[in-house]
Amino acid sequence: MQIRRFRAADMRQAIRKVRDAVGPDAVILSNQRLASGEIEIVAALDYDGSMPSNYSSQPKPEPPPVTAKTAPQQSYQERIEQAKQPEISQVNHQADLAQKMSSVPANKYVSMVDEDPVIEESLSIKQQEESAQLKEMEAELQKVKELLEQQRKLGDTKKNDLDPAQAKVKERLTSLGLSSSIVSGILDDVELLGREDDWNRVLSHLAEHIPVKKQGSEMHGCYAFMGPTGVGKTTTIGKIAAQHVLKHGSDSVVLVTTDTYRIAAHEQLRTFGRILNVPVVVVNEYSDLNEVLDKYSNFSLVLVDTAGMNPRDRNLERQLLMMKRAHSDLKKLLVLPCTSQRQVLKTVVDVYAQVQLDGCVLSKLDESASLGEAVSVVIEERLPVVYIADGQRIPDDIQPARAHNIISRAVYTAEQYSHIYSSLKYGS
Repeated sequence: MQIRRFRAADMRQAIRKVRDAVGPDAVILSNQRLASGEIEIVAALDYDGSMPSNYSSQPKPEPPPVTAKTAPQQSYQERIEQAKQPEISQVNHQADLAQKMSSVPANKYVSMVDEDPVIEESLSIKQQEESAQLKEMEAELQKVKELLEQQRKLGDTKKNDLDPAQAKVKERLTSLGLSSSIVSGILDDVELLGREDDWNRVLSHLAEHIPVKKQGSEMHGCYAFMGPTGVGKTTTIGKIAAQHVLKHGSDSVVLVTTDTYRIAAHEQLRTFGRILNVPVVVVNEYSDLNEVLDKYSNFSLVLVDTAGMNPRDRNLERQLLMMKRAHSDLKKLLVLPCTSQRQVLKTVVDVYAQVQLDGCVLSKLDESASLGEAVSVVIEERLPVVYIADGQRIPDDIQPARAHNIISRAVYTAEQYSHIYSSLKYGS
């Protein structure tokens, strides 16, 4: 007897494979569902039609003889046989089915299995269970799809709530790099009339929200410049010191550095001191910042350069503690580079805010592709802008902050980089 195995996605396809590959002389011996979900059928050729011994040799139960003495026992036995009747009926059905299968010629067996509803039902029980599970999964996916569709429609509804004038202004404000909260606030505050002056009125309203430290063209007193590494603290100090020396001479300025963590960190500041002919003092573990400030209190301008550290540096706590213990007349300015992302700037402000910042300096305007991120942070944090620095030239590339100048610079920067991007993408 030859045996072959066939696999298919369901029972009908498996039986069809048996019929096509083996022919009408095939006899199905067994079937099962594999772990992969497929149906496996074992078919045989030259089957002799003999049935298993447990069916053919099983004797049929015979009722005991009925006598007058055993009448009560017979009644009890009948109740037992009646209780076993469903099981006996099932066994008899299987025996009759086996006898029917053995009596049918081999060439009709495949078609009989394909057409008999009892066999078909018994072979597809697992298929029905898996079909029910698939239907449940499809129902859950349909619910998720409906939820996403509702969210999409809600977003479209909010977007369509804006009239054409508001939509146009919102697009232009977003192109400046402003945060969504700032843009929404401006659209709520400014009434747009669909005229040409709408954009100018929006920019003017935006400038009114930028906090600016109003002061004269000169800086007097003690100032400490703080911020992460590489933001331009030392260069900013050099520009301010150079402008002051040009107007009042070198006897009115002193430079102080607390950066003793990096190798030769104070050399750049010493270079500025030699060029400007002003004293440079290094505050280390053997000296105290307050003593230095008291010593040079007669100078009209004292500029303190601090160590540049990222917010996760463990040494930053010592720098912040030094600033907290400093005299109250020492003003702390945070240098924020416009080249950083909004979240980075916000994190820096949150970390250094514990020393009670008096303002900030926006640096690297010339290197930034968008000023909206920095503008959003100073508006949201209510941090006054004292200076803006837009280059490396000393002492030229620094000026006192003015709100309208910052907004004009933001619009100009956005337009310039929009043209550059277009030329790179589409060619000039």
